[in-house]
Amino acid sequence: MEAYEFSSLVDEYGNSIYRFCKGMTYTVEDAEDLYQQTFLKAFEKRNKIDRNSNVKAYLMQIASNIWKTHKSTYKRHERIAPTVSYDDMESDVCDEKTNIDEMIIKSDEERILRENINRLPDKLKQVIVMFYSSELSIEDISKVLHIPKGTVKSRLYNAKEQLRIMMERQVSP
Repeated sequence: MEAYEFSSLVDEYGNSIYRFCKGMTYTVEDAEDLYQQTFLKAFEKRNKIDRNSNVKAYLMQIASNIWKTHKSTYKRHERIAPTVSYDDMESDVCDEKTNIDEMIIKSDEERILRENINRLPDKLKQVIVMFYSSELSIEDISKVLHIPKGTVKSRLYNAKEQLRIMMERQVSP
C-alpha cells in the first residue's frame, strides 16, 4: 500500500479510531497520543493491510496493543497526578424549547457514566468502549482481542451489570 492510499485509511477510519482511543484513555492528551501512535504503527505495517478485510478492527487491534503496552505509564501517571476524564462534546445549539435543566442533568449523567466506565476493570472497559463507542461487532471485538465470542459477550454483560450497579449507587440517596 502506497502512502497516498494510506491517507484514505486515516480519512475513512480516523474518527472511529479516535473515539476508541478517547474511550480507553484518561485524558484527551493521552487519547491523541494513542491515536497518533496507532496510525504511525499502521503506516509502518501498511504493506500488511488488506483493504478487503476488516481494516477498522485491525486498526483497533493496533491501538489496543499499544494501549496495553503503555498501560503502566498511565497507571504511574494516575498515581502521581490524578486526572479527570472529560469529553470535548460539541455544544448543541439551544433553541427556545430546550430545557436547560434537562441539559444539565443529561450532561451530569453522561459525566458520571464516563467516570464509572473508567473505574471498570480494563478487560470490561475495553469491550464496552469497542462495542458502544467504536461500534464494533462482537465478532470483530473477538478478533481484535484474540478471545472467543462467548468471552466478549460475557465481558459485555458483566460490564453493563457493573455499570448499572455503580449508576444506581450514585443516583439513589
